[in-house]
Amino acid sequence: EYKSYLRKMSKRRRITNALGSEVVPGSIMKVELQNFMCHQYFEVEFSPTVNFIVGRNGSGKSAILMALVIGLGGKSSATNRAPNMTEFIKQGSSWAQVAITISNSNVNHDAWLHEEYGDSVIVERRITKKTSHYKLKTDDGRTVSTKKNDLVLLLDHYNIQVNNPVSILNQEMSKMFLASTDPSDKYKFFMKSTHLEQMIEDYQSINEKLEHTVMTINKKEKSIPDVKADVRILANQYHEVTELRDLGNKVSLMKDELIWAKVKDIEDELIPLESSLAKLNLHLPNIEEKIRHHKEKYAEAEAGVKAIEAESTAEMARFTSLESDQSSLRQLASAKRRLLIDNKGQQKSKQKQIAELEADNQQLAERIKEIQEKNDAQNHEKERTMKKNELEEARSQQRLLMEQMTHATSNMEALEQKLNQLNEEHSRVRDDIDHIEVEARNIDSNLKMHKEASQNRVRVFGRFMPDLLKRIEVAFNQGRFTHKPRGPFGLHIKVKDSTWSRVIELAIGGGMCNFVVHNNKDKNVLQELFEKCIQSRSEWPNMIMMKFRDTKYDVRQQKPATEYQTLYDMLDIDDCMISNALVEQYRIEQSLLIRSSEEARKLIIGHCPRNVTQAWTLSGDDVRERGVYTNDLSRRQTQYFGSDHTQIIAELEKNKANIMEQKTSCYSKKASLDREMKAVRSQSHGIREKQQRVKRELNKVKSKIIELDTIEDVPIIDATAMEEDVSQNNNTIQQLKHELSTLKEKEAKLKEDYDDASKKHNESLERDSFINNRLEELKNKINEGQRDLNKKLATLNIYKEKKKDITNQIKAFKNDKTNKEKEIEAARELAQSRCAPVKVVRTSRELEQQIYNMEARIQKGMKSTLKVEDITRRYHEAKKKYEEIRKSVSVLKNFSQTLAKTLSERQDKYFRFRKEITIRMNFFFMMNLSQRGYNGKLSVDHVKRQLKMQLNVDTSGTSEETHDVRTLSGGERSFSTVCFICSLWNIMESPFRALDEFDVFMDLYNRRITMNLLMEHASQSSRPRQYIFFTPQDMSTLSKRFKNIKILQLAAPERGSNT
Repeated sequence: EYKSYLRKMSKRRRITNALGSEVVPGSIMKVELQNFMCHQYFEVEFSPTVNFIVGRNGSGKSAILMALVIGLGGKSSATNRAPNMTEFIKQGSSWAQVAITISNSNVNHDAWLHEEYGDSVIVERRITKKTSHYKLKTDDGRTVSTKKNDLVLLLDHYNIQVNNPVSILNQEMSKMFLASTDPSDKYKFFMKSTHLEQMIEDYQSINEKLEHTVMTINKKEKSIPDVKADVRILANQYHEVTELRDLGNKVSLMKDELIWAKVKDIEDELIPLESSLAKLNLHLPNIEEKIRHHKEKYAEAEAGVKAIEAESTAEMARFTSLESDQSSLRQLASAKRRLLIDNKGQQKSKQKQIAELEADNQQLAERIKEIQEKNDAQNHEKERTMKKNELEEARSQQRLLMEQMTHATSNMEALEQKLNQLNEEHSRVRDDIDHIEVEARNIDSNLKMHKEASQNRVRVFGRFMPDLLKRIEVAFNQGRFTHKPRGPFGLHIKVKDSTWSRVIELAIGGGMCNFVVHNNKDKNVLQELFEKCIQSRSEWPNMIMMKFRDTKYDVRQQKPATEYQTLYDMLDIDDCMISNALVEQYRIEQSLLIRSSEEARKLIIGHCPRNVTQAWTLSGDDVRERGVYTNDLSRRQTQYFGSDHTQIIAELEKNKANIMEQKTSCYSKKASLDREMKAVRSQSHGIREKQQRVKRELNKVKSKIIELDTIEDVPIIDATAMEEDVSQNNNTIQQLKHELSTLKEKEAKLKEDYDDASKKHNESLERDSFINNRLEELKNKINEGQRDLNKKLATLNIYKEKKKDITNQIKAFKNDKTNKEKEIEAARELAQSRCAPVKVVRTSRELEQQIYNMEARIQKGMKSTLKVEDITRRYHEAKKKYEEIRKSVSVLKNFSQTLAKTLSERQDKYFRFRKEITIRMNFFFMMNLSQRGYNGKLSVDHVKRQLKMQLNVDTSGTSEETHDVRTLSGGERSFSTVCFICSLWNIMESPFRALDEFDVFMDLYNRRITMNLLMEHASQSSRPRQYIFFTPQDMSTLSKRFKNIKILQLAAPERGSNT
């Protein structure tokens, strides 16, 4: 078909102009516009070769292109500019008109109806507000036809297709197919331009008609048994004529049966009433049992909520008590620690005393041994004189040593007192350091969270949240979700008054991280994403399943009639589903916000207003009808709402700096105390050594005095006093050891007391954290319990309504049963008055139909003797109809088989044609590329429905590698696209081509190359065509380079004018 079409077009006689092109009948000679788009009146004549319509945006270029499409029968949708024809009427006018003059020269006797129209045909289309119509005129204005079908014949004759982008390519079509880098869009453009798409649609239409023919054959074949049965029935009717005599008696008996059948029908109507009544009576106890069951469930749930509320109150009191106990426990631990340190100091002191006494005993033992040796010596008199002098000297030395001992003891006591004071101060500093380090860790944690939140607010709802939201978006784009889950809630909520931010975060709590899903499928998909993003299952956000809708709930009827605002009023929620979820789950429209706790208690406790579930105060109190739950907001910062992270970070940095200064100061003070304690211990050690040294010398002096003092009375020195001192020292050592043992035992007890106090303090801190978490958990349980309570109450009300409905139905069925029994009694009396009871085996409807048929047969039998001839005639007609149907089925089967075979052959030809036209297009594409020194090809994949352009832009010839056009520059892509259009022009015939703003995105160099390509294509084409280009660029230089180019410069639009 394509080859024969080309041969036909090549036979047309061509008129050569100076450019080298040839005028072909069917080209556009003139376009005249009236009240069309921005033109009140506009007329333009076209050259048979190349035409440029040049003008700025808004000057009316596109209106001329739209006029070509609309004037030649195109629909408004084909322009991509207006939804209907009335949009093309100039503002302020009631009609518009487009007149297009088409060349109809008969140079080769190939004109369309040349005898009627002459050398040109004027196609005129007039558009009004309600309709539009066509006129086909001669060149002198005489109307020849007003039928659109004649316009279609004219367009088919000259192969003009306004919907084909090869003929007319507007900006929208170019953006849709050519500007796109998607190979599928290029393939669609190729199929549309080459009519291959239309051929596929035609083959599909033929295939549908073939299927319809097969369905018709099947339908006729199915009707053959029925027609054959009719023939058999008519054949049997003749034999039934003789049986009409017996029908009268049968009808009489059947009428009696009909009377009692109607009685039976009424009785049968009573059966379903009794059955329904019985079922309702059986179902009513079940409903009552369910009502009782749900009442118990409601009471249990209510008791559970009250128990949780009581537990919450107790935990709050316990929390308050623990906070006051923490300070005393910390002080107790510090005191126990100081006692333990004192005990260890006493032990060291006792150990030193024992060591000193043992050293004294050793010296006394040596002295005793020395005295005993001296008692055995001679010349005591001489020695006595010497020892008197020694006695005086020893007593003098003793007084001096006693003074030194007293002074050392006084200094030692002062140092021990100072050391105890330093130990107490050191313990307090260590406690301060521990407290500062805990506070520093808390500040670091908050600082890290707010820094992350300042970079991405989503991180406030969890570090995993940004990754989770990205995965949700990807899964939604992949079609895994029915509706995209909405969340986290806090991301879509703003607080109108920031003073309530902490209170609202407390009220909603963990719900700020919740998500809402449409159905169970979406919930399962979201759970899969949770498993991928969140390591701990305990950190999973809650999911609320609700059917999605596009509007928020109307809560006006549920809001309380008070002067106070509700949580719903205070929140600005930008997502309707999150708003609805908060209404259902948290009853935010029934939670009041009251600044004063006293005012809230007065309003709520004991006499809660209608539609009010609770009230929140600025201090964090949760006031309900049953009581008040207090919360400490003094140390709570806003985490989700309106946080100025920069300010908070600055404040935390400042606090951290202060804490570090305090920490440095404490460590400095601790180091100073350590140095001072070390110095005191060193002094104490020096004094203690001096004491021991003085004491040893004093003991020696005492021993010497005793020895010398008794030298005059006894000739022999008595060592008994020294032995007594040794014994006394031994007793003292035993006593000190006993005291040391007692101190060690006491040390174990003190250490145990200290560990127990520290443990209690730590446990108190853990209990504080645990109770705080427990309070939050209990609050969530209370809210959950309240929601469960509302659900149970709703379920209970549903069953109460069901009971009410069943009771009303039972009452109605009883009335219907009574009325039906009365109706049965009346029907029986009437039947007995007409005949005796008979056995009923058929329904009244069957009897009525049979009686009607029999009476009809009797009436027919009572007619003239032509009855038999009438039946014979009908029998032959039915038989003839049967034979005609069989013959028709045979003919249609042959036709469908022939059509199927022909369609298969045509499809084979289609594939060969598609292959040939693809090869030709690729050949011309390579030829066009070569004009710029490029090479490449078009890869067409008909299976994947993709067309890819592959180019090698290396003009040096050193590389043969081709690249996808998506990797090229904008100018190179534009040039390759023009080459693609020219290759389509080469393979598809059309008397004219029209391109709208084809060069608007090209640079100067690529525009010049493209224009050379287009002009060379126009001059070297083997078949003459007309070209119409629309561009906002200046084309005056082309008239100097090429002859016979018509350039129409449109006037610039005036601002504020649409004319």
